[in-house]
Amino acid sequence: ACKRNSCSTLAVIFVLIFKKRMVYYMKIEKLPSGSYRIRKMYKGIMYTVITEYKPTQKEAMQLMAEELDKVKTENSALTFAKAAEKYISAKENVLSPSTIRIIKYLSDRFKSLRISELEAEDVQVEINHYCVGRSPKTTRNAHGFISAVLALYKPNLILNTALPQPESKEDSYIPTADDIKKILDIAKDTRYEIPFRLGTYGLRRSEVCALTMDDIKGNTVKINKALVQDSSNKWIVKTTKTVKSSREIYIPCRKKLVFQDFVFMICAIFSLQNYHKLDSAKKTLCI
Repeated sequence: ACKRNSCSTLAVIFVLIFKKRMVYYMKIEKLPSGSYRIRKMYKGIMYTVITEYKPTQKEAMQLMAEELDKVKTENSALTFAKAAEKYISAKENVLSPSTIRIIKYLSDRFKSLRISELEAEDVQVEINHYCVGRSPKTTRNAHGFISAVLALYKPNLILNTALPQPESKEDSYIPTADDIKKILDIAKDTRYEIPFRLGTYGLRRSEVCALTMDDIKGNTVKINKALVQDSSNKWIVKTTKTVKSSREIYIPCRKKLVFQDFVFMICAIFSLQNYHKLDSAKKTLCI
């Protein structure tokens, strides 16, 4: 009886929410099998209920309320690791590979904590541990991931985590024209020459390694993809880091053929196995 009353209360809440959003019905679809499907997007996750009969709107709300009540009970036993897996599964196509990899670098202690028992202090302790040897930006990205997971599975938890201060741009090393000339002179006739030269035009290392001959038209280079590691550390080609990163760059070369040969060299030399060797280029030229 208590459970029925609880579900009824949830169903009433659903009705109030729907009215507030100007939605007065649950979407009910008939499947090819003859069954009926009720679907509802709630906090970024699609919930589905299948019935063998066509329910009324009131029954549909009741069934969906029971489903959410069941999910809530199941979530109380979730560890952070399992919650993160579910979060990634629900948003895998919109999360960047670097975001998906964050879960691998969190401590086992933190990942084993139950969501129902996890408190803001636990997040602070984990961030204190995580930031050692990592940049403030990387640490902030990890905290953003943790916050997103907790917002979905423990929305009432308020986080006031102390994060490392962003690095001052004044402390960043910006090579001068003479510095770059010296680097290019040293790299001349080595396999690093072409990527270094492309770096001077603002290409990221991932963009350099994703170039193909199809991206070259005359002396213009089209930048529309990047070579990165996915959550399994496999190399994949994805879109550029941001929408504005997709661009075209004019490269002043004396001969078009020479530049096309350069790109061919990039594709051949910087294979997936050699990609990590561009670390020095990234640190030196901020590619």
